Amino acid sequence: MNRQRNIFKALSFGLMLILPCTSFSSAETGETVIKRGTVSDDFYTAGGTVDMDADVNGDAVIAGGDLFIGSRIQGDVMAAGGSINIRGEVLDDVRIAGGDINIDAVIGDDLIAAGGKIRFSSASSTGGEAWLAGGDVLVAGTIDKNLFIGAGNIRISGTIHGDVEIQGEKIQILEGAIIKGNLHYKSPSEAKIHPDATISGKVTYEPIEWDYQDRSFGIFFSLTLVVASVVLFLLFPGFTMSSAGRISRDPWKSLGIGFALLIFVPMAAVLLMSIVLGIWVGLSILAFYFVALITGLLVSCFFLGDLGARLLHKDVSTTGRRFLSVTVAIILLGLIQLTPVIGGLVTFLLILSGLGASGLQIHFIYNQSNGAKSSI
Repeated sequence: MNRQRNIFKALSFGLMLILPCTSFSSAETGETVIKRGTVSDDFYTAGGTVDMDADVNGDAVIAGGDLFIGSRIQGDVMAAGGSINIRGEVLDDVRIAGGDINIDAVIGDDLIAAGGKIRFSSASSTGGEAWLAGGDVLVAGTIDKNLFIGAGNIRISGTIHGDVEIQGEKIQILEGAIIKGNLHYKSPSEAKIHPDATISGKVTYEPIEWDYQDRSFGIFFSLTLVVASVVLFLLFPGFTMSSAGRISRDPWKSLGIGFALLIFVPMAAVLLMSIVLGIWVGLSILAFYFVALITGLLVSCFFLGDLGARLLHKDVSTTGRRFLSVTVAIILLGLIQLTPVIGGLVTFLLILSGLGASGLQIHFIYNQSNGAKSSI
C-alpha cells in the first residue's frame, strides 16, 4: 500500500510541474492544497495532500497522494491518489482509482472505483449503478440500481435495489443486507449468506478458479494508467487527441505502422549501440521507444474513451469529461486484463494502434514544420 501511495505522490509532483503550463477554469497545485469556499466552474488540482471542502459548480479533477474531497460538487468527480476520501454530495458521476478508498457521500448517478481497499459507508448512496474492483471491498450503503464487484474479499451489508453480479475469492452477504434483484456470483467457494439477509431475486453460483495476483495486477495497471493519461493530456493535449483521431480515421494504417515501429525501432537502436560512435544515439532511441510504447497505449485509451462517449451520446467537450471518459476506458481495460490471453492480446493491439497513430501524427507535424504538404 505504501508503495502505491509513493508512486502516486511522485506522479502528482510531475503533474504539479505541468499544470502551470496549462489553462484551466480553476487550477491549484502544491505539496499541500487546501480549498474552501465556492468554485464557480470546473476545478483541477494536484498535490501531495489535497484537502478540498468546497462547493464546486462544475466537475472536479484531482490527483495526489492523499485526497480529501468534500462538500457539494454539481458535476462529476474524477480522482486518482494513494488514498481517497469522499464525503458530502456529488450530483453526477464519480470515477476514482486509488490505493485506499473511503466513500461517505451521496452520489447522484454512477460510481466506478478501483483500488486496493474500497469502503462504501452505510451513509453513502448512488442514484445509478456501481462498478467496484479491488482487493477488499465493503458495500454498506445504498445502490439505487445494479451493483458489479470484482475483488479478493467482498462484503455486502447495504441495500441494492437492482441485480448484483460478483466475482471474488471470498464473498459474504452480511446481516441486514437487502438485495431486491438477483444475485449471481463467481467464486472458488460458495458465499456465506447470513440468514437475516434478504435476497428477493434468484441466487446463482458459478464455481471458478481464483488467481488473486492476476487480479491485483489489473487493478494496479488501471491506477497507474489513469494518472499517466492525465499527465499526457495536460502536457500534450493537441497531440494526444489528434493521434487518437487518427486511430478512428484509419485504424488499419495505424496498426500496420505500429507493428513496423515495434519491430524496426529496437533493431535500429541495437545496431547503433553496436557501433562505438553510435552508442549514445542508440540508447536515446531505446529510451524514447519505451516511452512511445506507453504513450501509444494511452493514446488508444483516449480513442476508446471518445468512442464510448459517442456511442453512449455523452458530451466530452470539456477537459473534465474527457478525463472521465478515458478513466472509464482504462478501468474497463484493467478488468479485461483479468481474462487470460484475451487481455494481453487486446492490450497488445491497442499499443500497436496508438504507437502507429502517434508515429503518423509526428510525421504530419514534422512535414508541417518544414512547410511540406502531408500526404497522410
